[in-house]
Amino acid sequence: CKKTFEDIEETVFKPEVNIFTHFSLGIGELKYAPIPDYPTLNKILVEALDNYNEMNSMMNLVLFRDAMEHVCRINRILESPRGNALLVGVGGSGKQSLARLAAFISNLEVFQITLRK
Repeated sequence: CKKTFEDIEETVFKPEVNIFTHFSLGIGELKYAPIPDYPTLNKILVEALDNYNEMNSMMNLVLFRDAMEHVCRINRILESPRGNALLVGVGGSGKQSLARLAAFISNLEVFQITLRK
């Protein structure tokens, strides 16, 4: 590839961010498009988190790179028809918080099933 396209920058072929979301233009702007870079994604998610905290109980999240990518994945699953996911991981790793944020972005209601004997 480098031999054929010598005069074209390598970043064109290997973008830093390869994430597509339904909220790439902002919350409420439903258009499936790529995220240009991580600072833009962070800005959108911090805005969504602030809106969530205004309407619900306070949720303190540190949105590092992997957390932002997971929110995008969960949101993409929730936006798909009959989308569902099983989030598996160590307790306290933020699965529930990230799922709540992704559901809020998709304007979905979250509920929990409680088991009784």
